Amino acid sequence: MEHAKLRNLSTGDEIAVQFNPTECGIDYGAKYADLEVPGLLMPLLQFVRGEARTLSLDLYLDCTETRGNLGEALALAGGAATGSEVERRLAEIRKFVLIKNELHAPPICQFSWQNISFDGVVTSLREKYTLFNDSGNILRARVTVTLRSYQSVERQLADMGKRSPDHSRVRVVRTGETLTQIADEAYGDPRLWKAIAAANGIARPRFLTPGMALYIPAI
Repeated sequence: MEHAKLRNLSTGDEIAVQFNPTECGIDYGAKYADLEVPGLLMPLLQFVRGEARTLSLDLYLDCTETRGNLGEALALAGGAATGSEVERRLAEIRKFVLIKNELHAPPICQFSWQNISFDGVVTSLREKYTLFNDSGNILRARVTVTLRSYQSVERQLADMGKRSPDHSRVRVVRTGETLTQIADEAYGDPRLWKAIAAANGIARPRFLTPGMALYIPAI
């Protein structure tokens, strides 16, 4: 059975776990809003934001080959584990769903295995015990983990840019909006409203109809 690692990105602590996937999936999604426009057969879809990716997987803890010494089993695979019981390793994994006093939230972690590296927070943790010794100690356990991807605001803005003035697009007017407001949102400069007015043949820029589709030209 191969080994993977769960790493606490706040402290750098790592937990070695056994991982033998029959399947491993990452879910992607995007959020859209319905914009009702009078006269159209169906609403326009406007992109709102991306959805966090979700990774679901099963991790295994098994110390039967070392007669209960889980630390030895993981050390053989290059893990930095200490301790001799599955219960100890389970306690370390549970820390990913416990609130840290300094963070006021569970820690951000990283799951890594071969070419897979996933940064996120643990949103679901389920333990199943499948083998015990004569004293009732857990010798084998399966932990089902669900992680949601995490990136700081600074990282997201650096990756995608807060504005994209070099791409043309269509923008639906909301109630109360003006061309200067839309220009500020699209280009970061309200003085560029004339470019939008010219591209859409708008003679009276102060009077915009809610629901109308505006072509936002690239500049």
